This record gives sequence, C-alpha cells and structure tokens, in this order.
Amino acid sequence: MPTTNTFFLWFYYGLNNLGGWFIFLLLALASVVWLLYDSGSRRLPAIGWRIGAIVSAAFLLPAILYRFTVTDLESMQNSPLTPFSEPIFYLGVLGGILPAVCALGYAIAYRGLAGCPNGHAPYAAALGQCPECERLQAVSAPPVMQPIYISSPQAPSAQYIAPPDAPSMPAPITKRKVQAWLVAGNGSISHQLCQHETTIGRSSQNDIYLSGDATVGRQHAKIMEQDGRFRLIDLGTKNHTRVNGHIIREPELLEPDDEIRFGDDTVLHFVTTRR
Repeated sequence: MPTTNTFFLWFYYGLNNLGGWFIFLLLALASVVWLLYDSGSRRLPAIGWRIGAIVSAAFLLPAILYRFTVTDLESMQNSPLTPFSEPIFYLGVLGGILPAVCALGYAIAYRGLAGCPNGHAPYAAALGQCPECERLQAVSAPPVMQPIYISSPQAPSAQYIAPPDAPSMPAPITKRKVQAWLVAGNGSISHQLCQHETTIGRSSQNDIYLSGDATVGRQHAKIMEQDGRFRLIDLGTKNHTRVNGHIIREPELLEPDDEIRFGDDTVLHFVTTRR
C-alpha cells in the first residue's frame, strides 16, 4: 500500500533524514510534562493518568533505537531487526498519540477541580477552599472551661467569675432564611434556603440534611445567594449534581422550576417567589 509505505519511510527517514518520529516524540514529551505539571500544581490525585502517559510515551523507545541502528535503506535490508520494523513503527506511532490522549482525558476529568493538601477528595476550584476542611474547622470548638463560683457578701446569690484565660464563647449562629425552597415533586418535602449560603449533603452538619440516599455525598453541594440570585455549586462529589438532566461542573444559575438531582435518587425542584 503506497500511502502506508510512504508514511513508514517518512517516520524513519523523513525531515531531512532525521525521521518523523521526532515530531511524535515532541508531542509525547509535551503531553507528559504538561500533565505532570498541571496535576502537581493543583494537587490532583491523577496517578492513573500520569502512569498511562509515561508508559505510553515509552512505546517510542523501540522506534528510536531501530532508527539509530538502521541508518539508511541499505542497512535496513541487512538488519536483523528489519522483520520487526513494521510492529516497531506502529508502536512508535501509538507512543506519540496515546500520551496526548491521556492528557486530554485528564483535562476533561478534572476540569474546574482542585486538590486538597490534606488528602480529601477534589473539589470545585470556584469554592476557594476544600469543603471537608471547612467543615472540620467549623465543628472544632474551643475547650469547655469549668466556671468558678464564689459567694459574694454583698449579694445573696453566687457570682460567676471566669478564669482570666478563658476564651470568649461565640454565640450560636442562626442563618436567615430567604424566599426560596427546594421542594420534592409531590410537595411532601420542602427545604427553605438560607441567605448567602445553603449547604446540602448527607451529613447532619448541613443546612439541608439528605439522609435517605446513600449516593448523596456527606458534603454534596451548596447554593450561594446574592441579590436574590441563586447559584448551585457541586462540591466535587462522586455521583455528581444534575440540573435539568445535565451534570454541572461549574456554578449553575438556578431558574424557577429547575429540577435538581443529588446523587442517583434525590430529586428536588427549585422554587422562589422572586422573579
């Protein structure tokens, strides 16, 4: 087949006898270097993509070895490696293409995500902070100090004197509600949203507690409210969050009557009195 033979010879001896394999080598190296740099700078656990890109790039090594062993067409006819030149050729082509495919697959799989330095699951970079770390910081409380009571000669009742190093105890924070809800299809369940931020998940620490669905993450999603507009953000969950059937990967502006699916089975509708 003339076309295949022409490409075969170009791969080994094209580009002024340098060999077209050099272009495939540059493509493989660029893909591997970018994948390693990007996943490392974003702290993403993309070990599978890294190994796949590096191993597939190594497919070029037999072609490079063959090219520098067989320097021209005359030596190709006498080389003991010539019977294997065609498999080596196809392996070299794959060695240039597969690392680029791995880099593209990694870019799609981790688009818009960031890694946690403490080893938690990747989360949406738009959040600015790992939601699991944020939750752990929120639930950590200062140590409880035992009060000291002494009787006062001027007062019939006891007085409370706090130790000099006692930390100030913050008052419980109660979130204000807004005129917006997540409602089940039959109207049997209704969750009113909070001002500024509403957290959603299977953990009881969330503002909306979805305990009946194992496919919902502990910290699954959040809804950010600003000037009466509501944006839904997925927190990097395994089973995703969908709006009207499509998976969201970036903050999604909600419209009245939007259908929201958390995990596989929990479906709620966004309802608001503000238009």
